[in-house]
Amino acid sequence: MQPIVILVALLAVAYLAVRAGTLALVRTGLSRESASFQAQSAFMGVGFTTSESESVVSHPVRRRIVRMLMMAGYAGIAATVSAVVVAFQGKDDSNAIQMFGLLFLCFAAVVLMVKIPVVRHLLDAVIEPLLERIPALRVVDYEALLQLDDGYAITEVPFPKDHWGVGRSLRELRLADEGVLVLSVARSSGGHLGTPRAETSLHVGDRLLCYGRLEAIQRLRDRRGDERGERERERAIVEQQAVSAGETVKAERLEDLADAKERTAEHPESKPDLDSSTS
Repeated sequence: MQPIVILVALLAVAYLAVRAGTLALVRTGLSRESASFQAQSAFMGVGFTTSESESVVSHPVRRRIVRMLMMAGYAGIAATVSAVVVAFQGKDDSNAIQMFGLLFLCFAAVVLMVKIPVVRHLLDAVIEPLLERIPALRVVDYEALLQLDDGYAITEVPFPKDHWGVGRSLRELRLADEGVLVLSVARSSGGHLGTPRAETSLHVGDRLLCYGRLEAIQRLRDRRGDERGERERERAIVEQQAVSAGETVKAERLEDLADAKERTAEHPESKPDLDSSTS
């Protein structure tokens, strides 16, 4: 019986390792589905030639996470094989069948338990604070995020219990004033709002999928619900107004340049003579 208990414990630890690896990869910018697939692949020592795998291998933080998962997977496989050998050692056919049935039931119980959303959320609530303490994973690596243009990206913003936005609606937050647009809301209960409304209230554990400047999103991630958070909010609005003004001027200059090129193309004879103008 003792080897069976050890084996079930190893399976539980293996699941926790894969789950922790998944959450760590999510923190670097991977989607949850991709992160889960890559974490399981690394733990099992299986390689897949895909663009996602290349993005993991070429990324220093993700590569470190995958390396730790691979090492944990090798150790877990060796320990599991040893536990199985000890469990079946010296057993006759009838006892071996009973032992195999008990092992299967224990394995099924572990799998079913971790499939329950409440259990997964509880595990995530325990694992994520631990990941926060790892210096290599504490800072969001912007190279892993979806780079769009001029420092803009799409990424998730988690809402812990002390976050500035907890208990408020999207209308009250007015994140657009900071240059941050909310694309969707992932509820802590497992629900998902693909098109959140202004009246949508935010709760502890929710995650916002946001688009905006990386610097503005990072400040929103770190904002806490105190007086300092309110001052940071006002500062972010002023900064965004300056950014918007600069972008407007840049757009107007680009538009004027495009108009000038178009006029030159339509009337080549009107092109200024640089030689005569400098003489």
